[in-house]
Amino acid sequence: MLKPHLAGMFLAAACALPLRGEDAWGRLTAAKLEAVHQAVVKFQAERNPIERLGPLKEYRANLHVHSALSHDSRGTIDEIVAAAKTVGTHVVMFTEHPAAHYDFFADGHQGMKDGILLVPGAETKGLLAFPRQSIRESAEGTAQQLADLVRGAKGLTFLSHLEERMDWELRDLTGVEIYNTHADFKDEKRMLAAMRNPLWLLSTAGLFRKYPQEAFSALQHHPSDYLRRWDELCAIAPHTGVSANDAHQNVGLTVRLTEPGRARIEDGAGEKLLEVAAAEIADVVPIPADARPGSVLYQFRLDSYENSLRHVATHLLLTELSQPAVWEALEQGRAFVAFDWIADATGFQFAAISGTARYEMGSRVALAADLRLEGQSPLPARWRLIKSGKLHTQTASSVLDVRITEPGIYRVELSLDVAGEERPWILSNPLYVVREGEAPAEP
Repeated sequence: MLKPHLAGMFLAAACALPLRGEDAWGRLTAAKLEAVHQAVVKFQAERNPIERLGPLKEYRANLHVHSALSHDSRGTIDEIVAAAKTVGTHVVMFTEHPAAHYDFFADGHQGMKDGILLVPGAETKGLLAFPRQSIRESAEGTAQQLADLVRGAKGLTFLSHLEERMDWELRDLTGVEIYNTHADFKDEKRMLAAMRNPLWLLSTAGLFRKYPQEAFSALQHHPSDYLRRWDELCAIAPHTGVSANDAHQNVGLTVRLTEPGRARIEDGAGEKLLEVAAAEIADVVPIPADARPGSVLYQFRLDSYENSLRHVATHLLLTELSQPAVWEALEQGRAFVAFDWIADATGFQFAAISGTARYEMGSRVALAADLRLEGQSPLPARWRLIKSGKLHTQTASSVLDVRITEPGIYRVELSLDVAGEERPWILSNPLYVVREGEAPAEP
């Protein structure tokens, strides 16, 4: 146990904040984390593999990833690739913070490494930018000018951190983040208050060690504001929806012996947070008899790359694992977002069927008398079919089959009951149904 006067420091700060339902703080108990863990294990056992229809193959991608090139991360490429392989990711799309001392494209991580496709990019001016060439000498100006520059050279651009830019309407973007892990975390007021005190991190470290993914993913909530704005943007022009891991691996702490009887607590970037008498934390962090000044007594990461990359991903339907194929899928909207930490969403399908033609997500489809929307998921789930921002149909099943009689922008949301709480699982990209003659239907 922590000393009473130290424990009170974080309890007073956190408990003074109002409760907003089942927030991350409320989910961080041993009983609730164990229940979530058991639910995830059950989903894994009950999951039904699905054979994908059509010629495309499914690959898992993580967008919005930072490495040591960014000022706020210390992550190495070897750590990131190892985490990607562990969680089943095939594509990592980096979004470094630009700086004068390096070129995020020329010096960025790119090409194949140990079976993982790496794509260089930047988070800048409110966008995720993935150019096809260096833009270091010409990237000044407004967000729209940056988007025009990248798109003019056949690159990709996505509106980022939508919570800060709900009124932005830029032309000719590739798409928009429809979920951002950091944005989800920023809403956790009690959690943020507690995490300002490193002693709270020490006191709860046991939970994070025993339930690393469940504890990290306790922050997850339905991104209602993001989805609402996405529907509005898609009504203006198609925007491919992607997830943003915003992975940095920079949240956690290290306890280091500074001198006999004294210990320094550092944050995830190695910066000093607090210096305490070693006796004050001895019950949580024992000091070995042979410890010398500088020795690391304890270390853990709340946002390890493994936890972050597993949490959520953008699944792409590709012709092959290559950068041109990734570009094509993201341009056309052949993608869906999945919170794979709950259950592996591989095999999920959502398509329009007319006659013998099948139209994948992102397609423009002509309204026809026999037009249907079909879906399959590897677990029974709650399906919500959204038409132009409003609920059209909902059902609880592993399949969806709905006849469509009106034009509109159709997408689906799937959720699962995770230990008694409904959690979002899959968010599809839309199918754009138009009256015949308004736009070509290209399967």
